[in-house]
Amino acid sequence: MNRLSVFRSRFSATDRRRLKSGPATGNCSLTAARAGFTILELLCVFVIIAALAGAILGVTRYAATNAAVSRAKAEIAAMETALESYKNDKGAYPRSTLNRLSGPPLYVNEQRNNALLYSALVDGKYMTFKPSQIQALSATQTNIIDPFGTPYNYYCRVPPPINQTNQATFDLWSYGPDRMDSTPDDIVNWRR
Repeated sequence: MNRLSVFRSRFSATDRRRLKSGPATGNCSLTAARAGFTILELLCVFVIIAALAGAILGVTRYAATNAAVSRAKAEIAAMETALESYKNDKGAYPRSTLNRLSGPPLYVNEQRNNALLYSALVDGKYMTFKPSQIQALSATQTNIIDPFGTPYNYYCRVPPPINQTNQATFDLWSYGPDRMDSTPDDIVNWRR
């Protein structure tokens, strides 16, 4: 006896009709299938997709910020090397114009100091910059900008005053990702 005949012998004709009839009679059907998704299932899928997208965006932003910080550190190190070459040739570092702790017009003073730094490094052929690293202020003044879009800051007095952090050399720093001075994320040449 084969399996089909055993199946037929165990179930009557009415049982077989119930199996084929589907949910209309209240019985379970082997052939019936659901036509779509419930709102709860769709909501769960959207929540999972949103969580994954948020995690991916957060990781991407974190990686981009870390890459920009690394680039700023490398650029500061390169400018330090160029300034050492400048000192070897000229006998001193390029002087900055005004005190870095001079009060409200501090940002303007730092831009002027940055423009002096750019002139010293480029005119003396100590360093070249890519177009993405510079910002023209006027026909005669150009700033060196960090990966965050703000000018690098340079300060050097000879002899160094009390408020210069690097008494032996110069202060060179970036405001970092938050673009604000004197915050923990500042990228500076006086601490590693």
